[in-house]
This record gives sequence, structure tokens and C-alpha cells, in this order.
Amino acid sequence: MKKISLVALFAALVMSVNATDIWTGSKHVSWAEGGLQIAADQFAAAQPGNLIKVHFTGATDGIEFKVMNEHFDHLAGSREAAWISGDGAFEQFLTQTAVDSLKAHGLELIGANFTCTKVELLESKTLKEGFTVWTGFFWADDWTTLELYRDGYCNVDFTYATALRIYSEANRSDFVINIKENWDAEGQIADQNAMTAGEGYMELPLTDDLRNRLANAGHWMIQFNKETGAAFNVTDIVLVGNFPTALSNTAVESKAVKFFENGQLVIIKNGVKYNALGAQL
Repeated sequence: MKKISLVALFAALVMSVNATDIWTGSKHVSWAEGGLQIAADQFAAAQPGNLIKVHFTGATDGIEFKVMNEHFDHLAGSREAAWISGDGAFEQFLTQTAVDSLKAHGLELIGANFTCTKVELLESKTLKEGFTVWTGFFWADDWTTLELYRDGYCNVDFTYATALRIYSEANRSDFVINIKENWDAEGQIADQNAMTAGEGYMELPLTDDLRNRLANAGHWMIQFNKETGAAFNVTDIVLVGNFPTALSNTAVESKAVKFFENGQLVIIKNGVKYNALGAQL
């Protein structure tokens, strides 16, 4: 049985006090009827680590989070195979890239069949150091797979990345991790045998070959098997490395301008273009 962690329980208590309704009503969502669209100005107060909580009824399929840009890209950090059923709520935690795109373009909630009744923006967690590809709570049990759209990492300059960290609440390292780009044998990218255990995470050191595989994968499929130990929550997928600190937040400098160009987040500061990680373009 899936159990909520103490960290998740504390976060839920904090979020219940700091929730903002960004949409309420009753909207049936389907591919034929279209999705629920929420304007960019509703996300003006959003911060990395916040979450969007979608309340629904009558669901029989999945839910997708899309950015209302030219191509309706999937929201960075959102999951493939995000199945929902019946009545309930789905939580989508926000990375920095997700916040930037929501503030620029707004959000569409879409899927095959559910009725949306409320969408909340809630305070939640502090992100780990590095570039967060995904954050949230994913229950790792018997051969469960966290599937991530490439929108979460497609704008990363992997030349600066030295390792991929998979954070969890397992408090052990004797479990299976497979990183795949598809289910074929050649789709295997790495497993736990190539990783080292850190404090609260498993770390995959990146070679040039691994950087290329991860950067060019159509999506990431991170599979877990608890083995003989207890099931646990996975909480963060983070790239760490020697990323440049070209962007400053000091008030005395000119304000940065952010926009999307060819599907990539571009930031102009003091007349110079940078990507989402601060690398000069």
C-alpha cells in the first residue's frame, strides 16, 4: 500500500494554509471538447517548488499539463503516463523552467475524460541544488516507472553537467534503478551499477556518451524496483555540474528579459543572451 512520507505530510499541512485558487468551476475535459485553459497572469506569484493541484471528478484516463505557446509543449517536469481515475486530485510540482513558461504563456489542462472542479497554486518544497528536471513524490514499488517528457531537459546545456542525481526517501541503496529511453534492449541508458550512493540520492556520473544519450532521448523512463526492502518515495531528478553563474539577481543590475525562441528559454541580460542555466548563447 502506498504510504505518505512525513515530509509529504508536513508539506501538505503547510500547503493547506498557503493555497490560492487560480480557477474554480466545472469544466469537462476531453480531446474532442478541448482542455481547460488558464491565463499566464494567474501564475504571476508562482515560484519554483510550488505545485499546481488539480481537483477532478469522473476521470477514466490520464492528465497532461501543456504550455499555451505556439506548439503547446508539455510543461517542463510533467509526467507521461499520469493516470487519473474517479474523483480525486493530481499534484504537479514546478521547476524553474516550468514557472518561466507558465508566466509567459499560461497553462492548458487536457486529457481524454475528466471534469475539472478546481485548480490551486500552493507553496511546497525547496528545490535541490542544480538543474531540476523533475520534482514531486513518486511511489517506487515493484517495477514502477517514472516517465518524463523531454521538455524537462531539452533546454539544458549538458556540456556543463557532471552527474544525474535521483533523490529518494529510501534511506538505502539496495534497490534497482534503470534509466531508459524506450523498452527495447538498446533503450537502456544506465542502471544502479553505474551509480554511487550519496546522502539521500543515487548519483550517475556522466561521460560524454551518457550526456549525449540523455540529451537526445525522446523521453526519460526511470524504472525502480524496491527489491527486498520497503517501497519508498522518489522526490527529485536533478542534473548537477559546473554550470556558469552568468545571471545575477542583484537589484542594481538591469532586469532580465525572458522569452522562448525555437522552443528554448532565452534570457537577455545586459544585452547578452543566456539559456535557462545561465550559459551564454
